[in-house]
Amino acid sequence: MKRITIKDIAREMGLHHSTVSRALRSRSEINQATREKVLKYAALKGYQVNRNALQLRGSGSNIIGVIVPNIHHSFFSNFVSIITRLAFEAGYIVAVFQSEESVEQEKEILKSIIQQNIAGVIASISMETTDTSHFQQLDHYKIPMVGFDRISSSLKTSTVELDNLSTLRNVVTTLHSRGYTKIAYLSGNPSIHLYQERQKGYFGGLKAIGTSYQKCLQLTDKFTIEQGYHATEKLMEAPEKPDALIFDSHILACGGLQYLKKQGDRLLENTGIATFGGHPWLSISAANILFIQQPEDQIAKATFDLLMENIVHPTQVKTTALKFQATLI
Repeated sequence: MKRITIKDIAREMGLHHSTVSRALRSRSEINQATREKVLKYAALKGYQVNRNALQLRGSGSNIIGVIVPNIHHSFFSNFVSIITRLAFEAGYIVAVFQSEESVEQEKEILKSIIQQNIAGVIASISMETTDTSHFQQLDHYKIPMVGFDRISSSLKTSTVELDNLSTLRNVVTTLHSRGYTKIAYLSGNPSIHLYQERQKGYFGGLKAIGTSYQKCLQLTDKFTIEQGYHATEKLMEAPEKPDALIFDSHILACGGLQYLKKQGDRLLENTGIATFGGHPWLSISAANILFIQQPEDQIAKATFDLLMENIVHPTQVKTTALKFQATLI
């Protein structure tokens, strides 16, 4: 069967081929009724975009690049899944890149994205990233970007994130309301904006509850179960032990729970636990666990919508910063 082309659709519908092309790309200058008729007819005839022809004409790609630090983290894997669905519905496909918390790998990813002329980028920076000049290259090549979760104030892009300061403050006060007074926090690299804000929230929460106990471990390497285990061990072997632990990742929490369980059920039962990334099976290990649930659907949709605005209306780009609230479960 002969592959149907834009010119075929234009001839059969009595439209100019440029009108059909714009309608198939959902361009705003084509009225909605015409767009819907063209899209319906193209779907009926089994039209498929010829990406090679588009690239030869210099048209934009239909590929969106999503850069995450660690796809094994539940937040990032769920985020990618939601973005992939939204992109498919809008006629785009997603290329997922994992920096594995390496700034050098992140730089190579950006080179690849620029070489492939990807339509736009959604990115969360690695734990090692302090200099963001490699991301700034995207602007030179007119590739729009929206930052999410781990963002940098040095990048003049739209961003979507959790209200991290108020979230950690709420976690501390909630644990205190449950009877815990010596609350320790296993956090990330303070050079990353996200962890700066969370640590401010932690200390703000301690001030609010009027406790003198302060213990924030800043873990600058990639989060691992082993790291969570040894960090918890360090805290519990100190002269003044915490009675509650906040983990910045369920990966760290897994290690922490392993250590507590190894010491006996009594310690595990008497220690309050709060963690980002709520895997239901964690509640089997600790009945008194507090899950910090990020609104993943809202964050992903807001991020995608901002990128689409930048792609469709490149001359009307506005830098927008959105924050969402977490739910404590």
